[in-house]
Amino acid sequence: MSLAISVENVSKIYRLGEINRSQFFADLRRWAKSKFNPDHTFGDPETEAEQEPKAPDLFYALSNISFEIKQGETVGIIGSNGAGKSTLLKLISRITAPSSGIIKINGRVGSLLEVGTGFHPDLTGRDNMFMNGAILGMNRREVAAKFDDIVSFSGVGKFIDTPVKRYSSGMFVRLAFSVAAFLEPEILIVDEVLSVGDQQFQDRCIQRLKEIIRDGRTVLFVSHGAGVVKKICNRAILLKDGKVVLDDEPFVALAHYQKITKDSEEGTKPSNSLPATVRRDYSQVSFSEGKAPGSVDVQLTGGRLLNEGGTIIDRTLTSKGFILEFDFRILKNSGSLRPAAIFSTVGGDVLFWSGDASSGSADQLLQPGDYRTRLFVPAHLLAPGEVVISFDIGENSNKGNAHAQATDELKITIEDDLEDIAVRGAYSGPLPGCMRPLLKWSTEKAN
Repeated sequence: MSLAISVENVSKIYRLGEINRSQFFADLRRWAKSKFNPDHTFGDPETEAEQEPKAPDLFYALSNISFEIKQGETVGIIGSNGAGKSTLLKLISRITAPSSGIIKINGRVGSLLEVGTGFHPDLTGRDNMFMNGAILGMNRREVAAKFDDIVSFSGVGKFIDTPVKRYSSGMFVRLAFSVAAFLEPEILIVDEVLSVGDQQFQDRCIQRLKEIIRDGRTVLFVSHGAGVVKKICNRAILLKDGKVVLDDEPFVALAHYQKITKDSEEGTKPSNSLPATVRRDYSQVSFSEGKAPGSVDVQLTGGRLLNEGGTIIDRTLTSKGFILEFDFRILKNSGSLRPAAIFSTVGGDVLFWSGDASSGSADQLLQPGDYRTRLFVPAHLLAPGEVVISFDIGENSNKGNAHAQATDELKITIEDDLEDIAVRGAYSGPLPGCMRPLLKWSTEKAN
């Protein structure tokens, strides 16, 4: 998989109090020097910072950060206010230039940053749509082909020929997002501006972003909302004071972000090391005495994910099955029991539920003791992605109350098997959906 974005040792330095043309000309000089002399260190203000590192009027918005984003990845940028998130997006969008370092972009970039970025207030919504398309390198015919979709999604049809300076902030954002999302850039960059819209529109935006992701395009997303990052991102980069603190899976980065925020609120010194409770092995879990989920009747004691050979795993291929195995302890007779499990995305969307509804289980009364149950998840069921697993022991009755439940305790990564011709045939590109079943087809000549 080729790279979409490469950020190498990038810093962005501002001179405090500088609000005149000198900042613009400094950016212009840095751009020209990098264009004609790539090895140049970009000079002012970086050169001055090197000569006088403690200069009181120099502010590092970003400090020597590096990372790479592959094509098709969805990456969340998280961090508190002032961490450097918006500055980073402006650099990647080429709105401003880095003071030092190199940013490489492979593909057409569409950006939705602050409200108003890329729109001229005196132009109508229609004119701004075509202007943005031209900025992205699209001709008028290409934009016109998307016109109806953009207007319909934004809901500003009656005002499309009105200057956008007369739009409300919500109308503005709806049109801006629609333009960015439907003009099909290879890389889409979205800042926190979606919070301006109402809840209904935010839900539609998330759905549209999921469609873009399924198309195999790259998305860079900034949000303070943990739920949104979990829903759409497969990776998160945590920034603090202009530096990359952590680059990991969303739930790991978000847990560390919450830890840093809590430390700051309590006045303790934030730790940049990942808490031991966060980076645990999500392929297995063991519950200690006194902390086991359950009741006085039944308790869960542990669980794990196995391949078909019985080895503990944290990832598998779409063409391979795997096993959910978990243990429970019956403390006293409690009637007929039913083990069950819920398989979800990292964003909390349920993929499917499964319970042991076999003919013998309904009448089976288990005596006190330790038990182990297994669920065989077949090959060719799940599409690539991260799957979070909850498991429980409940009543085998019409009410189905749970005696013991372990929520989101296990996680497995499903990787795409590009050589799986049983499903793919000769095609090796991206496939949509969260399931990847091997279904029976039949084709015959008609007459």
